[in-house]
Amino acid sequence: MWESAIAVIGTLAGGLLVTITQQLTDRRQQREQHRERVADLTGQLLSAVLRYRQLYWLRVDARRAGEPDPVVRADFYQARSDVTEARDRLALAVTDETLLRAAGRAAWSALDLSDIDPGVPEDGRYTPEIEARLDAARERTREAHTELRQAATGYSTPSAPGRVVDTRSEST
Repeated sequence: MWESAIAVIGTLAGGLLVTITQQLTDRRQQREQHRERVADLTGQLLSAVLRYRQLYWLRVDARRAGEPDPVVRADFYQARSDVTEARDRLALAVTDETLLRAAGRAAWSALDLSDIDPGVPEDGRYTPEIEARLDAARERTREAHTELRQAATGYSTPSAPGRVVDTRSEST
């Protein structure tokens, strides 16, 4: 009789061990898939931000050179929408505040470039004030881009649901 009880307990313990092992494996696999999705979404945001920045600086440099604007308005607006869409898609996938703040700073530091109207350059240069604003904006967008890449690199698993993060206020 004891042998039967031991056999049943052994069978149940073996089944429990298999179940626990399978659940751990499934969770590990889900975490890895999520991490890959976040990396992909972050890459999309980084690309969209970079494209927007590129179009802005093409405009600024063309004006400096006295050339017509090489950027079609529709392309510029599409690039802006691409940044917003990529940021929103990432925000729907994660709750990690560090990553969301970095995403907001990267997006808004690029989109805020449009707030700088350099005006008409003289002898290939803008006013010293405008040149200083352009230099500061260029550095700010580079730093925000790097910060987002680093935050995404440090991201490993989804965090527990948290409060909503206002990423717009982080741009200054």
